[in-house]
Amino acid sequence: MKNYLGQTLALAALTTLLLLALGFLPAGLKIRGISLREMDILSDVRPEEQPEPAQDTLQIVMPGKNAFIDTTLVVIDSADMGVLLEDYSAQQLRLRAFFSTIDSITSRSHTVRVAFFGDSFVEGDIILGDLRDTLQTRWGGEGVGFVPITSEVARFRRSLQHNYNNWKTHSIVKRNGGNPPYGINGFVYYPKENAELRYEGTSQFKHTRHWSKLRLFYSNTSDSGMVFQINGGAWQPETLPGADRISVFEFKQPGIRSAAFRFPHADSLPIYGVSLENGPGIYFDNFAVRGNTGGALKFIQPSTARAFDELLGYDLIVLQVGLNAVTSSLNNIQWYRAELERTVKHLQACFPGRPILMISVGDRGGKVGEALGTMISVPAIVNMQRSVARDNGLLFFDLFRCMGGEGTMIGFANAKPALAEKDFTHLTHAGGKVMGHKLATVFLKEYENYQSQKTHQ
Repeated sequence: MKNYLGQTLALAALTTLLLLALGFLPAGLKIRGISLREMDILSDVRPEEQPEPAQDTLQIVMPGKNAFIDTTLVVIDSADMGVLLEDYSAQQLRLRAFFSTIDSITSRSHTVRVAFFGDSFVEGDIILGDLRDTLQTRWGGEGVGFVPITSEVARFRRSLQHNYNNWKTHSIVKRNGGNPPYGINGFVYYPKENAELRYEGTSQFKHTRHWSKLRLFYSNTSDSGMVFQINGGAWQPETLPGADRISVFEFKQPGIRSAAFRFPHADSLPIYGVSLENGPGIYFDNFAVRGNTGGALKFIQPSTARAFDELLGYDLIVLQVGLNAVTSSLNNIQWYRAELERTVKHLQACFPGRPILMISVGDRGGKVGEALGTMISVPAIVNMQRSVARDNGLLFFDLFRCMGGEGTMIGFANAKPALAEKDFTHLTHAGGKVMGHKLATVFLKEYENYQSQKTHQ
């Protein structure tokens, strides 16, 4: 039998050369009225060109993993920054009102508190850990403020060591049936038999190692029992008395480094979270809910929010959502605007008279044609969110522009060290540090402007 292997190999080589040659033909070339499609047989193995990250005037000195964070690490030319808080309130008085409360920290030993309703973009204290710590360096306060009972990212969070066991969790996004009494952070937790809970300070930030006051928030109509432990000492029994309202178990002691709780019996006792703090200063309570587009906040009853507000005292409400509404099309912009309008009205009912800051969606990368780039709906959602803020008299911050604009998330993901995950959606801890410092710089610059205006009045 004749061997045709040589001819077969020669034909395959010739075919390959022909296909490679076709790759050099310009797209759209017409032969007898027929337009040729672009052909590149190496497209699957050829590395994609990545857009360069947008340049910014911010220069960050990245400290080591365990180094303290200080405002001196942030160097920025404020004249060129161009991204500050926009005040769309009547006579632009909301921002001034907030900074007047900052003044009262030193003059009246006041505690300034920010309720930060967000999504997975700030989960695990990404951005907020560095923002909080930098501003606490400037204005005082120690501790992370309000923390949940359980968390999907407890091991990811650096601002607190958090362990728990045997809890049933309900959230406004992952609703497990029924209509449980959600707390201010959008969750409610029920202890199962031998439920355990432990918090311990960390040295990752300057102001997260210890605190002097802890508060456990709960609601029950009859007495319930628990035991608690401070700094690894003896377990102490405690009765949580029944009351027809949001109640608080409070414990004060200087230098609390860890606190643990045990609930021996399964109970229908709704527990909402714990606050860890130390003295007057500024606190950012992170109410991140994964998958939250904003609309689910309607399940937090205004009466419940006002009850927590009476206990905690919020001076600023932040709404940072939109990431889960970003798509590769513009079909949902009007629908999402209607949802945000309802969400804003709901927050105004929950916190009457309080300034609300809307933070726009940040950059999100994805496939744009044959390359990677900013998803088409990102700028449209940012513009829509600014419009909602303007129509409702809110404060507004353009996070997308602050990050660097189009292509930034791709550049962040390819940076060394990586500032974003390869999903081109979420920041790493290093990226959170960069953006936390940027946002802190915005607050500090706005406060300087406020002080300057007061001086010249």
